[in-house]
Amino acid sequence: MILSRVPGVALIPILSADEIMLLAVVMVPVLLLYLFILVSEEAFELAGIKISHAFFMTFGALIGSFIDIPLATIDGVTLAVNVGGCLIPVVLSAEILVKRRMNLMPAVLSVAVVSVASYLFSFPVEGQGILMPFYVAPLVGAAAGILFTWAGPSAAGAAYIGGTVGTLIGADFLNLATPGTIETIAGGETAMLSIGGAGVFDGIFLTGILAVFLATLATRRIRRSQKDAGTVRRE
Repeated sequence: MILSRVPGVALIPILSADEIMLLAVVMVPVLLLYLFILVSEEAFELAGIKISHAFFMTFGALIGSFIDIPLATIDGVTLAVNVGGCLIPVVLSAEILVKRRMNLMPAVLSVAVVSVASYLFSFPVEGQGILMPFYVAPLVGAAAGILFTWAGPSAAGAAYIGGTVGTLIGADFLNLATPGTIETIAGGETAMLSIGGAGVFDGIFLTGILAVFLATLATRRIRRSQKDAGTVRRE
């Protein structure tokens, strides 16, 4: 969640506006290149996301990160949901569950673990929003996805759902439900708080991608180790 009247990126340590813009310009092509060449479509196939939907996720999150839908006004502070950082990750998570028909329990447990970690590591900052170190949710999401699926084929899907939905619940919704958070962020001024929003390029989008990458790479390594161990035993 980010305060729309002040430049800043949720889930990323505090940066200046110029540094945020530079990071966005550099990260977009790097992530796309890494996504479609180095990791290839297998990561998204493991997560249950087709390549066409991966493009939609990338550019939809980029464009949608600038779109906020107001929900309610509390004490002069307008609460809104961000299209790129909230709605798109939720829709994709639902699609993974439906299309992949993956077991619901690993996804629920992953969401629960990431929610707790996100709540513990996030903190409200006056005039900026709710911030959290960018590496927490992807690492926890990937670990939870691997653990609760026993490094199975649905590990990446569980990691994506846990990383995105868990971050929304833990960093945004639970903090919003904590008394005094809204007042602390707004600083007594009229403002809009965007759930899942990051202003330039969405932190929750990056969380989901990184969680898929980490879960996929770790699962490959685990399976390769198991295969090698089985080969040694047969010999």
